[in-house]
Amino acid sequence: MIKSTHQVTIPLPINKVMELFKNQDYFKEWQKGLVSFKNLTPHIGQQGSKRSMKIKAAGTTITMIEEITAIELPHLWEATYRTNGVLNKQSNKFQEKLIKNGDDTQLVTIWDSTATFTFTGMMRIIAKGRPQIFTSQTHQHMEDFKTFATSM
Repeated sequence: MIKSTHQVTIPLPINKVMELFKNQDYFKEWQKGLVSFKNLTPHIGQQGSKRSMKIKAAGTTITMIEEITAIELPHLWEATYRTNGVLNKQSNKFQEKLIKNGDDTQLVTIWDSTATFTFTGMMRIIAKGRPQIFTSQTHQHMEDFKTFATSM
């Protein structure tokens, strides 16, 4: 098992962050490697909804199934991602904070993410030898989202 935690501060209010985060039309803008996705359930973006995602990674294209397991936006979004040999449980927490800088104030969103990966078969060997493949991916998506959101 590999567990990693990451935090990113996005210089936008939480309502703007959620507007962008929830919108699946923007996924390709900040999820590098995403080739395509297909909703598998009619209730998109709700607890229990599933999506099939094709992702280019390590020179190959993998298919994973995303299932939203908990959702209490704007503060909580959790999902599992399953592909051959890998289960990733992702917990994302968001909080809005007022930052003061001299006479200026700004609303920012603090995004905390915890990813827990478990492995079976050959993926256990890969994870032991190169754990950074898994731990760095979550943080990279967060930084890419921050860049995307602040450019909108």
